[in-house]
Amino acid sequence: MNPPPIRVILIEDHAVLSAELARWLTGAEGLRFCGAYGSGEELLLCFPDPAPEVALVDLRLPGMSGVELIRELRRRHPALQCLVLTMYAESELIFEAVKAGACGYLLKRTPLPEIADAIRQVHAGGSVMTPRIARKVLEMFAAPAAADSAPVPEPEPHPVLTAREVQVLRHMVQGRARKQITEDMDINTHTLDYVIRCIYKKLHVQSLAGAVSVAVREGLLKA
Repeated sequence: MNPPPIRVILIEDHAVLSAELARWLTGAEGLRFCGAYGSGEELLLCFPDPAPEVALVDLRLPGMSGVELIRELRRRHPALQCLVLTMYAESELIFEAVKAGACGYLLKRTPLPEIADAIRQVHAGGSVMTPRIARKVLEMFAAPAAADSAPVPEPEPHPVLTAREVQVLRHMVQGRARKQITEDMDINTHTLDYVIRCIYKKLHVQSLAGAVSVAVREGLLKA
């Protein structure tokens, strides 16, 4: 028996792009497109029922920004996974979006089949970032804040990661695609999803960005 389709919404103010994405998502296998919204305010006012499971969110929206919308959606609907779909890999916006709770960050030029695959991945509990975005996130978390002279509180201890979890986390930090990870480690996608969930649970995080932050801060990936 096939699983029910994943309920997806789109928040995008560019009418032509919104229509193109809506048309494509409507016909994508395993997905159920539940509506397009031109602003965060419109979505919050007319939130669909039943609730969507994945939201594709542009960051540069009129009125409420995409980052503000993600933060509000995560507060009101914790089960909703927010996947950023934006034009530029702007470091400051990436940082703010992942702090707000985004579980993935894709550029609008990402091929449509890859966007659909990303929706399935975040719905399954994973996080999605292109290699370019992942590198920027790593650079931001590894950068100069560590040089701040203010005292840093002692981090909460974490359970020891297994060798397999460390290997997966290394691949994630390097920005490798899921397909590459499964091929390199000779595991299937279900196993990879399980390992990623274990990493998040042990590190007390809910996203790839959070896992990268902890890994860099605490030196979990050192040989």
